Amino acid sequence: MKRFLILAAAVAALASCQTDAQVRSGKPFAQFKTAKNANDAVACLIPSIEKSYNAVAIERWRFVAQTLVPNREYDIVPTAGMINGHYLYTVNVKQTAGGSDLTMYTGQFVMPFLTKGITDGIRGC
Repeated sequence: MKRFLILAAAVAALASCQTDAQVRSGKPFAQFKTAKNANDAVACLIPSIEKSYNAVAIERWRFVAQTLVPNREYDIVPTAGMINGHYLYTVNVKQTAGGSDLTMYTGQFVMPFLTKGITDGIRGC
């Protein structure tokens, strides 16, 4: 736990201060599609991301959905993952005609094994 906090502080110190909106306006880390509507995608993603992320993380994290447009668009974010004004991870779920687009944003450099935990969780849905 102590090593994780020291590492997180070091990474935060090296990262430039950005807001979540600035991070989301940049290039996505990864993009996926699903045939599920936005509500079903969110219901699948939260437990899937928690399971795969927590399998590799030092500390157990929870993820929640923030409603942007009811029944159409959500952001899935960690409950304890805000550093320098943005979330470490944001998975945007936006309903489309054929299902939903899933777009992952990372706010700064995060260790690849942790990022893989998120992408594996997305792929699980």
